[in-house]
Amino acid sequence: MIKPRVSIIMSTYNDGQYIQESIEGVLRQTYANFEFIIIDDCSTDNTEQIITDIQDKRIQYVYNERNKGLITNLNKGIAIAKGEYIARIDSDDAWIDPDKLKKQVLFLDTHPDYALIGSDAEVYTSDGVRLYTIIHPHTDADIRSVMLRKNCFVHSSVVFRKDVALSSGLYAPSEKYVEDYGLWLRMGQTHKMANVAEPSVSYLHNETGETQQHNLAQIQANIRMIQTYKKTYPQFFVGMLRWRMKYLVVRFGGLGMINRMKSHT
Repeated sequence: MIKPRVSIIMSTYNDGQYIQESIEGVLRQTYANFEFIIIDDCSTDNTEQIITDIQDKRIQYVYNERNKGLITNLNKGIAIAKGEYIARIDSDDAWIDPDKLKKQVLFLDTHPDYALIGSDAEVYTSDGVRLYTIIHPHTDADIRSVMLRKNCFVHSSVVFRKDVALSSGLYAPSEKYVEDYGLWLRMGQTHKMANVAEPSVSYLHNETGETQQHNLAQIQANIRMIQTYKKTYPQFFVGMLRWRMKYLVVRFGGLGMINRMKSHT
């Protein structure tokens, strides 16, 4: 058996409606030297049946007998992973560029001072209606300049170095709702970061998803996060003002307005 260069990690819970498309997007990748670790967090729908019906030796299916939560599952996946690089995919998102992994692996192979590379993303409703494109800064300098104002990476788009994630403390249980943001900020203390300047991911704007249901808690977690890193990255006061204003808007029922403004992009 050839040791995989990339370990793709998915944590899923009751996403039977979306997971097949998500898995198929991974299996269509032109870069094939990967393992695909899928951790089923005690789903009660048809998730298990969908996964086990797909015949591909690169899939490693792990079933939790009890629900353990996203952060625990992601760290478990990294502990299992044999690859030098870790790629993330959520079970309600999909990779839409078949060359996604190929481009990102080549970038990390040729840029040893970079630990993390993501990409832009297309945002869709559950009915398949395109809402807008997420375009984040692409260069390390531009990412750093706004890193305290926003999380500059779509989680389902990233590929990162396993060793740097380990030395950076992995996903922190104390950073619920912003566990990815915290890991990127820590990795960025020692390495550079980048985004591919084109969408490689279809990102589901899921009104019933964790991000939408717990938006206020997520904003508060972001505020605590940027206070921790205010001496590492610039524009702390601008970032604090932005997050506090967003908190007030959402607190008084303005989340729909924010989403409508994004949909005009």
